[in-house]
Amino acid sequence: MIDPAVPSTPPPQGPIPESELDPRLKALLEYWRGKCSPGRLPARADIDPLELRSLLGNINLIEVVPQPDGTQRFRYRLFGTEFVFYHGGDLTGHWVDEIGNTVYRQQLVGLYEHVVATGATPILSYDYILDSRRHRFQAVILPLASDGREIDMILSSGLPIGIY
Repeated sequence: MIDPAVPSTPPPQGPIPESELDPRLKALLEYWRGKCSPGRLPARADIDPLELRSLLGNINLIEVVPQPDGTQRFRYRLFGTEFVFYHGGDLTGHWVDEIGNTVYRQQLVGLYEHVVATGATPILSYDYILDSRRHRFQAVILPLASDGREIDMILSSGLPIGIY
């Protein structure tokens, strides 16, 4: 839980060990793992929003859209209400590669490309500046595949864990 009255130095950004993950995100990761079958990723249809009720405002669904040149584009199919607050607008239906902040856009596209190419499940921390204050988030990025193998959707969830 965020306690703005407790000033401190933020921990480093980037990958974090699962042992340091917020319990709510650990529960999401375990939920996702429980939906996996041996050698197969869960599909979007396997994810029941009612089972994720406590995180719904903090969930994004990103569609992986193959392009004729063999690359992919990424489109927000769901942009959680908590992200709407932090970003100042709803990005549902928008392409990730059209986000105005170049650095943020490149980081997201690179992260999603890595997930699609490897099936990785990144666990990370990152900062977001709002009202001249640094808000530290933790996030998990989870691949989904309609056929169990080819990633066609990404489920991500991020939670604010501190203000610095």
